[in-house]
Amino acid sequence: MKKLISILIPAYERPDYLRRSLEQIERQTFKDFEVIVTDDSTTDAVEEFVRSQAFSFPFQYRRNRPALGTPRNWTAGMDLAAGEWIKILHDDDWLSDPDSLLQYAQAIRSDVDLIFGGYEAVYESTGQRENRTILARKFAWIVKSPNRLFAKNLLGPPSVLLYRRTMLAGFDSRLKWIVDWEGYIRMLQTYRATYIPRVLICMSYNATQVTRACFGNPEIEIPEALIYYQRQGDKTRSTWLLYDAWWRLIRNLSIRSEQQLNRYAGEAPVPSFLYKIVRHQRWLPPWCWTIGLLSKMGMFISFNLNR
Repeated sequence: MKKLISILIPAYERPDYLRRSLEQIERQTFKDFEVIVTDDSTTDAVEEFVRSQAFSFPFQYRRNRPALGTPRNWTAGMDLAAGEWIKILHDDDWLSDPDSLLQYAQAIRSDVDLIFGGYEAVYESTGQRENRTILARKFAWIVKSPNRLFAKNLLGPPSVLLYRRTMLAGFDSRLKWIVDWEGYIRMLQTYRATYIPRVLICMSYNATQVTRACFGNPEIEIPEALIYYQRQGDKTRSTWLLYDAWWRLIRNLSIRSEQQLNRYAGEAPVPSFLYKIVRHQRWLPPWCWTIGLLSKMGMFISFNLNR
């Protein structure tokens, strides 16, 4: 039976978080949707939980054997989906209010393919909440030059996105650390987008997130950044804002030699400007670059020497 929206929930070993997410879906005032959970778990905890529930909305569950991994599991339920629009919702994220899904549905138009919403970061260990919704004019600034997301992902996790199922661009299954904003860049370069400037999603920050294992790991961050560069080319460093993202990448990963950079890059070709950034950061001891103003000054000098 056709639905307007299919909510795809990729699950992994976290039945308590999944329960919270599904409970918030139950509260939605908008009803023209279905839910599909695809489970990458190695244990039976998630399956036992969903099998014990009686949901008031159309629901399907599939266990992935073998596990698909991130991000392939994000859209693993597409072949089961009957919705015209697709809503990824990570199992530890949830719809913030009973009318969240209604807000997405009301934003659907014939001239729009992507609908982003605002979100609130929730730190599970402390209960702290941080509203990360941006203004509509900031979203227009991003749409004008999507590579600005390389400097900072202002849009948030994939849970904030509703997209037309006929879209061809998606998330790159080779990526883990930059998979969300790298996918957004390609989508925004191809498809028409709008933004709802209010909190619709609560994003969980917790100890079980995949990205926690990626942060600060040069064996992940460098190869993924090079995949991004291979796709987008020199426009990824065309402004000081974007160049600063490369500068910070090299600085934060403590890469001090061309040999180090080559080792982390593996077989991927390294653009010459990155070698120059490494050399420029050898101007001073590493601790100097931890001083914000000094690092910015060094970056601007490097940017002008590296154009």
